[in-house]
Order: sequence, then structure tokens, then C-alpha cells
Amino acid sequence: MSIRIEGNKIFLAELNEKDAVKLHEYSKEPELNLYSGPYKASESLESSREYIRNCRKNILERKSYIFGIYNKEGDLVGTIGFFDLDMENSSGEIGFWISHNYWNKGYITEAINLINNYIFNELKFHRIYAHFHELNKAVARVLEKTGYRKEGEFSESLRFSDGKFYSDIVYSIINSPKA
Repeated sequence: MSIRIEGNKIFLAELNEKDAVKLHEYSKEPELNLYSGPYKASESLESSREYIRNCRKNILERKSYIFGIYNKEGDLVGTIGFFDLDMENSSGEIGFWISHNYWNKGYITEAINLINNYIFNELKFHRIYAHFHELNKAVARVLEKTGYRKEGEFSESLRFSDGKFYSDIVYSIINSPKA
């Protein structure tokens, strides 16, 4: 099974071994790690390879769907995924990142729209949610732009390396088929 989701500026596809070097390189960008916890792909090149193998295995087993975001030239620019699937309630979480070299090009907005369509139309899920650090205002903007709405926040539920507590913001989108 090989999944490829075409867009105008980008496409989403399963990660493959040749992406390990870029994945490892990108995972060390300070801008990407500012609001996230440790990311296994940053530990070593072999960790990146193992991460890719696990992503591919999880897609086959329908446990999660982590895709590379590629520009039209075929360069890996980031990842987007659908995981923590709750089959009983037809819900799951998305997460995404893109290398700072590709910010402000509309790639993440397009990637979210592509994966939303895939999740709702192909996987037939009802609800998608995302949560993020309260200071990550860019995520709030892109989620709102793609139809997500704020559900709430968990006050001071995240402790970061600075020792301070921050709120975890939750957004979601519901599949509302047209009648």
C-alpha cells in the first residue's frame, strides 16, 4: 500500500528511508523544538530511520498515519500525521511541523486541508483535534484558517524546560457531511 495525496503546492506521502537524513537534520531546528518535547528522530540518523520504519508499519496496521510533506520537486519539507486514534468515538489527533526554511509559503495550510479531506472522506472519521502550547500562536492561526475551532484549554498543564507552567490549547474540526 502506498499513499500519496496530491495538492497544488505540495503532496503528502509515506516517508521512506531516503528521507532519514532530512528528517534528522530538520528535527534539530531550534524553532521546531521551541514548543515541543523531545523528538526521537533528533537523537541519531538511525533513530530517524527507525521512526520512518515505525511510521510505515503503523500505516499498514492502520494505527496511525504519519506522512511526509513534500514540495512539488519532491523535497521533504515537514511531516503531518493523524494518531491517537479512538475508533469507538471516530476521533483522532493531528500534529504537524515544517522546516523553518519553508514557513509562510502556505504549505502547512494546504497539508492540513489535504489530511482533513483524507481523514474525513477516506478513513471516515468524525472528529479531528489538535492541541498545542499556548505561546504557539502560529498553530492557532493556521488551524482557524483550515476550519478548526477552539474547544478549550488545560490551564497550566504543560511544564517546559524554563520551569514554568503553560496552558495546553485544544482545537477541533467535525466532519459535517452536506445533506
